[in-house]
Amino acid sequence: MKRQAGWIAAETAAGLLGTVLTTFLVSRIVGPAEVGRAALAGAVVMLAQPFVGYCFTNAMVQRARLSDADIASVLWTSLALAFAFAVPLAAAGLLLPDWLGPGVGPVLAALSLMLPFNAVEGTANGVLLRAYTFRVLALRGIGAHSAGLAAGLSLALAGWGAWALVGQQLAFFGTAAVLAAAFARLVPSLVLRRDAIREMSPIAVTAAATGLAGRIGFRLFLLVVAGGSPGLAGLLQIAFRIVEVARELPTPFVHRYGLPALSRLRADRPAFLRRLEAVCRLSGLAFAPVFAGLALCAPEVQAALLGPAWAGIVVPVRVLSATLAFAAFGLPLGLAFVAAGMPKVNLWLTLGGLAFVLLLASLVPEGSGEGAAAAWALMLAGEVAALGALAAWRLGFRPVRQLRAWATALLPAAAVAAAVLGAEAAGVLPPTLPPLAFLAAKVAIGVAAGGPLIVLLGRPAWREVAEPVLDKP
Repeated sequence: MKRQAGWIAAETAAGLLGTVLTTFLVSRIVGPAEVGRAALAGAVVMLAQPFVGYCFTNAMVQRARLSDADIASVLWTSLALAFAFAVPLAAAGLLLPDWLGPGVGPVLAALSLMLPFNAVEGTANGVLLRAYTFRVLALRGIGAHSAGLAAGLSLALAGWGAWALVGQQLAFFGTAAVLAAAFARLVPSLVLRRDAIREMSPIAVTAAATGLAGRIGFRLFLLVVAGGSPGLAGLLQIAFRIVEVARELPTPFVHRYGLPALSRLRADRPAFLRRLEAVCRLSGLAFAPVFAGLALCAPEVQAALLGPAWAGIVVPVRVLSATLAFAAFGLPLGLAFVAAGMPKVNLWLTLGGLAFVLLLASLVPEGSGEGAAAAWALMLAGEVAALGALAAWRLGFRPVRQLRAWATALLPAAAVAAAVLGAEAAGVLPPTLPPLAFLAAKVAIGVAAGGPLIVLLGRPAWREVAEPVLDKP
């Protein structure tokens, strides 16, 4: 299990590096307007992804027995859905080149090619995740990020503007699909078991609806608060993306160590709750300091990675990161409901959060990136609070256990904040340092202050999480 964790860490590090070197450096080269153009097209395509790529993944993991015929049925169903979405989207983009904005249509047509890749990758991921093959999942992620980096940066440096982002996305998802299929030995027979699809459909439909609601939320929110301004839309897209990079860091750990084990333990409620508390504690310990550090380092991240054209992202990044530092322990709670066979809880919470954030968006002053970030932060805080209340009610995950995980997570986060702010106040970090050196110094100070506490406080939880849970005969 320790080796598996090392592979997850390697994939996470490669993902972070790949995102920084593609999304942010490409954005620095092409500028906010081109980023906004690609974001408009990508928003439409990404609304189809929950139905096409990943709705059956969790259902495959939870299924008591998964036969070769089941896998083939999932693949053919996912591919059929992919082409059902991709063909009309590509046609609309080519026939209406200025739909959603000047030149957005062709970008939309090209990005629709991602959907068949998503269908293949989602099916293969279900096979790999079910088998605890974290090493090959990590290799898939590392390969995909490397391909995306090469395509995105080369096209951006060649002056392709928004098309650099298109190339990055196609290279990433195409490589991920090929590698995942190869590692899963995905050579399905020409069979379609309707009963298997029917049995997996409740979880798949709920997962798709939950993913769709989450994707609609951000995109509708962006349209309301950006007021049709591509420049502001680009700034908000990247500000939110910076925070999402940090938020995605726990995803491989939480999903791979949480979902399979919790799914197997759901009939043993005491063991389920022990494992859930351990996963929540580790999530908070590892990632509350990350979010706290991001809030402190936002100006240096902007200056070092994006340049002066992107100065408007600093305050939004700080607001969102500070909120997530307090909420990091609660990131696994949504996954717990899936493992317990209650995925509809997440769907209703997502829909409620969507309604709430759109109400807040209507109150944001026009053109205010800071107000937009504050509205989204309120939604995030409310979502975690609601998840905690429902976990106590529906799962028996008592508030005292949640408070224990929350308080433990805040200790290293507070140590990171105190050390960095103290170093700045004492003049240890001279303001004359170049942005990249200043950022590296802040990170080093934060790691030195928070790292030992994370290791010390996380040992008991890690022992619980590292204990494998096998299928019952």
